[in-house]
Amino acid sequence: MIKFYIPDGHLEERTLQLFRRAGFEISMSERGYNPDIDDPEIVLKRIRPQDFPFVVSLGKGDLAVTGSDILEDFRLGNPKRGGEIKKIMDLGFGATRLVTAISEEMLPDIESIKDFSRYSEKLEREGKKAVVATEYYNIAKKYLQDNGINAIIDKPAGKTEAWIIPPTPEADLIIETMETGKTIRENRCRIIDEVMEASSVLIANRKSLQDEKKKKKISEIVDLFRGALKGKGKVNVFMNIMDDVNLQPVLDTLSDYVEKPTINDLRGGGYDVFIVIDEKELKYLLPKLRKTGASSIAISDTRMLIS
Repeated sequence: MIKFYIPDGHLEERTLQLFRRAGFEISMSERGYNPDIDDPEIVLKRIRPQDFPFVVSLGKGDLAVTGSDILEDFRLGNPKRGGEIKKIMDLGFGATRLVTAISEEMLPDIESIKDFSRYSEKLEREGKKAVVATEYYNIAKKYLQDNGINAIIDKPAGKTEAWIIPPTPEADLIIETMETGKTIRENRCRIIDEVMEASSVLIANRKSLQDEKKKKKISEIVDLFRGALKGKGKVNVFMNIMDDVNLQPVLDTLSDYVEKPTINDLRGGGYDVFIVIDEKELKYLLPKLRKTGASSIAISDTRMLIS
């Protein structure tokens, strides 16, 4: 039995989509913690992704989908336990940026992290310390040290950006994740540096990978996920070429998109040709195929591509 942690929050729906593209059916209630999956060898648990590195490192579960920033923060703060986790693959969805930001109203002259470093030095001369609010304590600690900033770091229980909102902010700086930056801009905050880029990753407990039965099942899941990710945005294109004289012009057209199309003889004469291409290329390819003699062109989604 594989215990697989799936995230709630902004990674949840995309994780479920990945499972479905990989051939699994999942049903869950809005407040349920144990979604049902149509595989008797997998049990799912749904909690916050911030907790996944910790519980996976303890062996409480075998697999989890979490953020690369969450994993990095855990490893920096828990190097020994972090060694119990292996990143299996990048999933690529849920891309975010971890940035530093200040209030434009409270600190109008600060436009870079160097400016903030000078500001923090000024506070120290006055017998004070800058306050930094972030969910990523260990990343923030290393980042501030690397930039020569001596500050108090606190981990808010609520919205991080609220801590720098005037007129009486609780912090001078936030280190926060953003997708579009809309929330930060709406609150008149200025991004002054980027700490790291992050996206979703699949992690595993190292001892689970040493168990032969679990390793086999995990490998099967990974192959299905890779196939689903590789097939995303791809389409199958089927076509007939009824006249021999048109075969080479069609193949010449296809050479701009694929190296080796599949070609089969049709009973009674002609050819059946099959390719897989990026969906975005269709609008350019289809008119060319019609002009060079392809007919009965059929398009279907590519659910998975497994090498």
